[in-house]
Amino acid sequence: MIQRLVAPAAGRYLGISSSALRRQIIITSPLTTLPTRSFSSSQFLEESQQNSCSHSLLILGKPGGGKGTISGKILRDFPQFRHVSTGDELRQHVRNGTELGIEAKKYMDAGALVPDNIMIEMVMSDAVEALKSGQSLLLDGFPRTMEQAAALDKELDVDLVINLCIPNETIIERISDRWIHPSSGRVYSYSYKPPKVKGVDDETGESLVQREDDKPESVLKRLQKYECATAPLVNYYEEKGVIETFKGTMSDVIYPEVKGWLDDQLAEDNASATV
Repeated sequence: MIQRLVAPAAGRYLGISSSALRRQIIITSPLTTLPTRSFSSSQFLEESQQNSCSHSLLILGKPGGGKGTISGKILRDFPQFRHVSTGDELRQHVRNGTELGIEAKKYMDAGALVPDNIMIEMVMSDAVEALKSGQSLLLDGFPRTMEQAAALDKELDVDLVINLCIPNETIIERISDRWIHPSSGRVYSYSYKPPKVKGVDDETGESLVQREDDKPESVLKRLQKYECATAPLVNYYEEKGVIETFKGTMSDVIYPEVKGWLDDQLAEDNASATV
């Protein structure tokens, strides 16, 4: 698939004349050629972040590495952040049958990755609304590669990045310990939430199963793919001087360090605002 990415349109979000905003994006794919609206909102977003001390915070972490737990704690302690989960947004757009959701579903049904420009437009639709109201963003699940980060940078200033570095052994042990009851979705873990009877669902007495993706060899492959895709991304944000890496095996131990770092970053904003 060959893509030439130009930003999605912001006219309908910002009330700016579409004729002043529109540029074209060309996507070559076996499925469709999708013209996308241009988000000439970069200047607006930058001014919003500068004027209101808003931030765009990205959290990076391996699958099963506690990213969701840390994100939840950040949202609890820093209510100025709005959670932008591309996975949740993608599912919502598909469920609601929006224009973006219909396009994305074509790729999903074909077993292909949803193109970056569609994912960025989903992010930007929420970003513009949040930053207009003075909120900051907590980006979860996107960008995942260097190419996505560079494309997103044309639209949004990601100025804070948290990198959760959890040993592969810990994650493999944690995920491969997980068993589910297929019909209800109930999840059990023999290390911290075991069923009353081994291999059996507490409520129905039916057998528990382990998903293929949760088996140790599958988990290891996913982690290796993540590391290959994310290592350049970590380097990219290190060069920009906006990333902080936190190492450990337990979210409850790591989070106080994350919170302390975020407190320091936001305190600098408060100090600048009083000058």
